[in-house]
Amino acid sequence: MKRSGLLVWTFLISVLILVGTATNTWWLVNYQPRLELMVISFALQALGIIGLVWVGVAQAEQRLLRPLRRLSEHIKVLKHAQADHRLHLPAGHALKELAQQMEELGLELLRCRQDNTRALASATARIERRTARLEAILRDLAEGVVVCNLEHRLVLFNQSATQTLQRAGPVGLHRDLRGYFAGGKVESELSKVLDIFKQHQRREVRGFQLVLNDEAQTSVDARVSLVVEPDDQCRGYVLSFFAGEESFKGARAVSSSILAERPEFYDFSLLERVSQYDGAGQLLTELTYVVFDTETTGLNPSSGDEIVQLSAVRVVNQQVMREDRFDQLVNPGFPIPPQSIRFHGISDDMVVDAPDICAAMKDFGDFCQDAVLVAHNAAFDLKFLNLKEPKCGTAFNHPVLDTLLLSIVLQPDYPDHTLDAIAMRFGVHIPAEVRHTALGDAFATAEVFVHMLAALQDEGIRDLKQALEASGKVVEIRRLQEKF
Repeated sequence: MKRSGLLVWTFLISVLILVGTATNTWWLVNYQPRLELMVISFALQALGIIGLVWVGVAQAEQRLLRPLRRLSEHIKVLKHAQADHRLHLPAGHALKELAQQMEELGLELLRCRQDNTRALASATARIERRTARLEAILRDLAEGVVVCNLEHRLVLFNQSATQTLQRAGPVGLHRDLRGYFAGGKVESELSKVLDIFKQHQRREVRGFQLVLNDEAQTSVDARVSLVVEPDDQCRGYVLSFFAGEESFKGARAVSSSILAERPEFYDFSLLERVSQYDGAGQLLTELTYVVFDTETTGLNPSSGDEIVQLSAVRVVNQQVMREDRFDQLVNPGFPIPPQSIRFHGISDDMVVDAPDICAAMKDFGDFCQDAVLVAHNAAFDLKFLNLKEPKCGTAFNHPVLDTLLLSIVLQPDYPDHTLDAIAMRFGVHIPAEVRHTALGDAFATAEVFVHMLAALQDEGIRDLKQALEASGKVVEIRRLQEKF
């Protein structure tokens, strides 16, 4: 950093203090002025020096301290951003070469990451081919196959399983398998198999019948076996089931349509997960999140504005599960104002056959099972939902994290905390055609949130309690709702 006006200013103040001290000493010795004159003279000199000091401090804040804080926040983002992240410092800063060198370092880091990405892609090519074979085998099975950890959370499921289970509720990673079947039969049969394994170190396959929690109470033939790893520890189980010819046809239909693009339907690291919500001390990296967004008829829910689209995506194991999504248009019960249509593009014709808010909230509540809710400016979206809870009978009492508040926690010196600004800082691209759609914004918020999870770790914010405290807790978010 070059010598600047800050050094000149410090030198000037020092000279003035020395000159003033010498002048005052000479004045006192030679003229012995009255006390009143001495007080006035010293007061004026003190005010002048204080003024110069404050001007110097203001210069230091503007040209040095604020740019340094911005640089520090830039470094935090740079550690987790996967894009060319340019440094934006206040005008007139005194960092000069340091800022330029930091930008060059960021570009070099980006090049290294790109090289690593290419190397990893090459190294994992064989694994991908083997995974594709596994998927092909699972896809064509007439039987439904799921793998769960010992707390009955889904780790893997094939398309036949999806076709059967979705009759009883949404299907996705880390959802509780017990919710799809009646009577606690899965738990009791697994317990028997586990007892045999613990006592005799023998893996047994047990066959039994299950009843699906659908309207028809469908009977399902099932069998269960354990997942035993090389260290002889059992960390999960496989449940396969068959619901008849209809299931086989369903699996064939899915394989020819939905599976044109590979779905995200397994994550074996979830075998080692423990149950969620043991308390607010649950690690952020171990939680499941539902990131959601709404489009509305206006900005004043307390004055009668309504939701016209409610969308969400689940984040599991710090990954955005794009196939595990919720996207529902909602009929507000009255014409959508033209100015709102221009903003989000949802017209009256699009929602004429859509369900009302109560039906949409019920389905969304099922989708949010066992998850922490995440939104950008969560107070706004939650206000719309909370106002309908008494009427609809669906309550959202989940913990809530707000990416707007978390952005302020992570980057307090940045003035802009809009979704677009945060996405730009983390290198998250939001296609223009999906911006201001509920699903598009939910995806963008989810990608931003995944980057934030890593940045929060660096700040020592590792569990849900710390994150809630840092962002003002859910109570503070609800207080923000009063302004809408």
